[in-house]
Amino acid sequence: MKDIVFVSGHKNPDSDSICSAIAYADFLFKIGRYNAVPVRLGEINKETEYILKRFHLEIPVLLKTVKQKVEDLDYDKVTVFSKELTLKTAWSLMKQQNLKSAPVSDDHNQLLGLLSTSNIIEGYMDEWDSQILKAANTPIENVIDTLDASILYLDKQLKTIKGEVHIAAMTGEEAMKRVNENDVVIVGGDRDEAVEHLIKAKVSLIILTGSLAISKKLLDKCEAEHISVISTPFNTFMASQQIIQAIPVEYVMQKGGLMTFSTDDTVDYVKEVMSETRFRSYPVLDFMGRVVGSISRFQVLNGMKKKVVQVDHNERSQAIDGIEEAEILEIVDHHRVADIQTIGPVLFRSEPVGCTATIVAKCYKEHGLEIPSDMAGIMLGAIISDTLLFKSPTCTPTDTKIARELAQIAGVDIQEFGMEMFKAGTSLAGKTVEEIFNQDYKKFTFGDLSAGVAQVNTMDIEGFAPYKAEMLAYMDQVARENHMEFTMLLLTDVINATSEVFVAGPRPDYVANAFKVELVDQQASLPGVISRKKQVVPVITEALTQ
Repeated sequence: MKDIVFVSGHKNPDSDSICSAIAYADFLFKIGRYNAVPVRLGEINKETEYILKRFHLEIPVLLKTVKQKVEDLDYDKVTVFSKELTLKTAWSLMKQQNLKSAPVSDDHNQLLGLLSTSNIIEGYMDEWDSQILKAANTPIENVIDTLDASILYLDKQLKTIKGEVHIAAMTGEEAMKRVNENDVVIVGGDRDEAVEHLIKAKVSLIILTGSLAISKKLLDKCEAEHISVISTPFNTFMASQQIIQAIPVEYVMQKGGLMTFSTDDTVDYVKEVMSETRFRSYPVLDFMGRVVGSISRFQVLNGMKKKVVQVDHNERSQAIDGIEEAEILEIVDHHRVADIQTIGPVLFRSEPVGCTATIVAKCYKEHGLEIPSDMAGIMLGAIISDTLLFKSPTCTPTDTKIARELAQIAGVDIQEFGMEMFKAGTSLAGKTVEEIFNQDYKKFTFGDLSAGVAQVNTMDIEGFAPYKAEMLAYMDQVARENHMEFTMLLLTDVINATSEVFVAGPRPDYVANAFKVELVDQQASLPGVISRKKQVVPVITEALTQ
């Protein structure tokens, strides 16, 4: 499967942005160019929701950023060690998998520490004494497993090693001076006398080497005194060496000062931390704090950028967050060429038509692809929306021609479908002023000056009256917080081809002068003005750049 390529419209998406992203992703996938997936950068409006429901299509997934995260990198899905694992088993696993370190987790897979080969080697080089198994709280199962021992008798009360480790290499009387209750003794050879003395000393565990056993009589005595007896195939030297490897990794692992990363951490953050630390690798945790792997500097440096196709925009301010870190492969748009920058050459298709979906439909036709009825339906919806049912001055004969072809494929009546769309999309009932203003809001920069322009299509301008005071207060706040000259809201009646404009911010005079109108209570009528792109942006551009 090829890498996923995200097909994205702009922020505060309108119907063209969403529908063109879905249709163009379908087109790209069908021609085998990319494994394209449509995404959205914000909440869809009611009009778009109506279009998608009408043609039984799902809302694209929300993508908040294309900044690289740890989850995007090829980090090691390493084996996670349990805290009880023996050093012997851990060393064997690390050799098999060529690991220099491994995370250690608790019973709930939460990170406890980090075990490295240096931890193990340093432990052997240090002066471990005969109480090391006791100090490490070593489970009896670890000792049995490490020594490949068979159980002759195991007392149920013996859970962990509670005493020192000895080797029976002297007379019984001499050994008695050194062996204490609960100690562990490795017995080399067939030495019943030594076992007798150990029983009297009340040791907790006797380890017989060379696969030897003891008489039933002695074993019964051991059982009576609750002394466990096991037999290992190793000789005495090997048994004394191997038993140290029964220590659980929890005892030697690095516990404090651990530096970890979450799968949700950005690569920028990871690079910053790695530049200040010098660990060979770092544990990776998921959102539940569970260990899922480890990551190294090499994997961070070799991370692949996310791939993006942009539709219906080519301005950086309208693109997805982190776009500067992504690889832009294509741009399909019908707006002015703006300030987007790319790493390398891209396929840039921009046409002076009223809607991006018109261009997408042409792509299907140029490649001889049959347009599916659902794709035809949503592209038709986008064209109707952007051209205001062909009444906008941005509408071209190409838009009208393509729309009629799409309507035939989708099996809908253009006029009826358009009116239902606008009716569903222009209702302001139940919306907050923030939702109304931001559903189709764009910021424009003109040299050192900037302004914000929002447009809402509605079939009930009079119904906006209860929102006016609160809306103007919100618009003024947006203007001042973003250091803009003004913000303006166009309430556009697409049926009667007129707009009502509301202006807030420090310099409303720019709007009044640009349109040669008098603002009464920060409001004015703009008959015939229905296109933000052709009838509003050029006018305020001239006013702000003079």
